[in-house]
Amino acid sequence: MAYPDHMTHSISKLLILFCGCATNTIATAAERGPIALEPSSNWTVDYADDSCRLIRKFGAEDEIVFAIFNRFSPGDDFQLTVVGKPVALKHSTRPAAIQFGPTEAEQEHGFVAGTMGDGKPALIFHGQMRISPLTESEQEKIKKSEKGVFVLPPISEERKAAVTELTIGRPLSRPVTLKLGAMDKPFAALSTCQDELMTHWGIDVKRHRNLSALTRPDGNPGRWVNTNDYPRGMLAKGKEAIVHFRMSVDDKGDPTACNIQQSTRPKDFDDVVCRSLMKRAKFTPARDQEGKPIASYYRNFVRFRIP
Repeated sequence: MAYPDHMTHSISKLLILFCGCATNTIATAAERGPIALEPSSNWTVDYADDSCRLIRKFGAEDEIVFAIFNRFSPGDDFQLTVVGKPVALKHSTRPAAIQFGPTEAEQEHGFVAGTMGDGKPALIFHGQMRISPLTESEQEKIKKSEKGVFVLPPISEERKAAVTELTIGRPLSRPVTLKLGAMDKPFAALSTCQDELMTHWGIDVKRHRNLSALTRPDGNPGRWVNTNDYPRGMLAKGKEAIVHFRMSVDDKGDPTACNIQQSTRPKDFDDVVCRSLMKRAKFTPARDQEGKPIASYYRNFVRFRIP
């Protein structure tokens, strides 16, 4: 079945940032104890057509791990992927326990255990996350507010700077800690990239910074992509997929374009997602600080899963 959860202009350049690489690249505990990895590259920001990606390598030899932060829209949210042998996992139905430490609380996130590049093991986390889990107060406000109206307050630069490591525990048999370094400047670089992308999406960046309401679905988005849309060829082969998408939405709430931001592929899944969304999706437009409708976007992802 297909499950929609809850959810150009070509730029070709790489920005190398923040050296801060340690001389001792690996620090490991006992044979079966936790693994702590120091950075072994600079941070790199990749300006893609429809997303911004922050990448850094940690460790060396058989304990190399890449941390990849994908940001598809402004704000503090990102999609996390971690790649390398230390995070190899055949299968798990349990959510992963992760912490952006040492200051933020532990949080749980679902993931797909797969491979990337030349077959390197990867943990691809579902949907979006922030360095901190939602507080009880934030969860209550979201629950009580009309969907899309409550906008989360930004995370302060001080809190981002205080985050210096990422620990992935359960379900790994050996927890892995990546020594990130202070995250305020890397996240600021992602924000700069995202502002540039939005101008190519036809969005007024200045008006968009202080929205009083986000673009929100008009009706049930769970009906936009349904079981009948599952590509027959992929179903016959037992193929599953996660497809992240962005829809451009004008100030009247009409979708004007569909863009695939990230996908596990094959392309058959991407095509059916955009075709179905452009045919069925309806929206209530975003509103600026003064409450006036504004052109914006809607992001989400569809998971194709065989029961």
